[in-house]
Amino acid sequence: MRRAVRRLTATVGCMVVVLLVSATTADAAPSRAAPDPAALDRYLAGARAATGLPEMAVAVTHGPDVVHLAGFGADGRGGPVTPSTRFRIASLSKSFTAAAVLRLEEARRIGLDAPVRRYLPGFATADADASARITVRHLLNQTSGIADTGFAAITADEQDLERRVASLRSAGPVSGPGTEFHYSDPNYQVLARVIEVVTGEPWAQYLAREVFAPLGMTRTFATATAAEAERRAPDLADGHVLVFGRPVARAELDGLVAGSTGVVSTAEDMARWLVAQSTGGGVLLSREDVAVMQSPPPGVPGGYGMGWQVVTPEQGPRRIEHTGVLSTFSSVQVLLPDSGYAFALLWDGNSALADTAGVTTGLAALLSGTGEARTPRSTALVSAVLGGACVLVLGVRTRAFVRLEQWRRRRAGRPWWTVAPGIAWLVLPVALITGLVPFISATTGRVFTFWQLSLAMPDVVVLLVVAAITGAALAVARIAVLAAERRERDHQ
Repeated sequence: MRRAVRRLTATVGCMVVVLLVSATTADAAPSRAAPDPAALDRYLAGARAATGLPEMAVAVTHGPDVVHLAGFGADGRGGPVTPSTRFRIASLSKSFTAAAVLRLEEARRIGLDAPVRRYLPGFATADADASARITVRHLLNQTSGIADTGFAAITADEQDLERRVASLRSAGPVSGPGTEFHYSDPNYQVLARVIEVVTGEPWAQYLAREVFAPLGMTRTFATATAAEAERRAPDLADGHVLVFGRPVARAELDGLVAGSTGVVSTAEDMARWLVAQSTGGGVLLSREDVAVMQSPPPGVPGGYGMGWQVVTPEQGPRRIEHTGVLSTFSSVQVLLPDSGYAFALLWDGNSALADTAGVTTGLAALLSGTGEARTPRSTALVSAVLGGACVLVLGVRTRAFVRLEQWRRRRAGRPWWTVAPGIAWLVLPVALITGLVPFISATTGRVFTFWQLSLAMPDVVVLLVVAAITGAALAVARIAVLAAERRERDHQ
């Protein structure tokens, strides 16, 4: 999500959070000439190749019309990806949870400005006063004060929604309710639990009946845990990570996904969702509630509505969007209010180095007619640079080991403090590896395990590990040489 959860960059391997501001939704604009489907496919095929992600599906709508559906690549079982291929849509799930809450609000079963404790009497964080003031609207807008950095247990492999909400008792809010935007999955997990308590049925079951069914999303479903999706859908596309530009299939990390990341869908079904969001809700929600979903709260920077993020015009065509990232899948849904177009892109892979944001920007420009649809950055090129850096580090370290005796002679008799800085530089990669998780947390406000970061950017982690191991080994060897030399002098 290019927004609060956005990507780990290629150069430092971190996820950059871009807090986007601006507001308002708009009805579909007057019709303009529809893009040539062949031109769309040419651009998307080239863009997919540039990202290196193996498979992709796309849905494009204009007002009430579905104007383009396509699939690219193979589904992992020998068949082609089609608009009906199932993908995990990750954090796009939040907009469906928001719609479910608003359905209950329209039925007067939930009040957006009611405290969460009205529906979950036991709801609590580490701050008793803040807990009493957090409302349903705060959760929807991600302004509750709950944040990854205040909740050490966020990456735990919790499997039960009720227990996850109960575990928030250890979460320290990082801001007062309604004052700041902090993107964090527990906000939407609490909302899922609110839905369950109010309706008396599981979150996934309520979504199936009250959100997916009215829209005709027949191949879409939700699950409480990641592993459950594979059991329910044997035809689910295989997920992938990219290792030096090559896709490697692997199972999605298991864990609780209810409310925040647990929906599985298709490009065909996402087109129906986009039409509802572009045209004012249709059978699902009132026009007023759709506008509320797509509008950030006034006075709070961040640009986050309710499962939708508003992108400022300075970043290209005006967009209302949300991205999704799991360890082996990624996705984006985009509304273009000025042109009336909307689109969804689903990938069965994830990589911090893949320029999926560039694909989004390019397709938005192509549909809006506001600029050139540039090909995204080449993941293969970035991976080649990182692979070359690994080879260079190995070569330089090997040469240094071979020339260890020459290094000793050049520094013979010099004070230790003149040699220490050079040795310290050798162990710098060790510090980088050790500090990677806290660095990402400090710069993005999100918390990920080292394993999650390794899956998102294995090339970067391999480079750091190679540099750390060889640097530490060379540092130890040089210290040993200096120690031996000193012992020799002491015995003379």
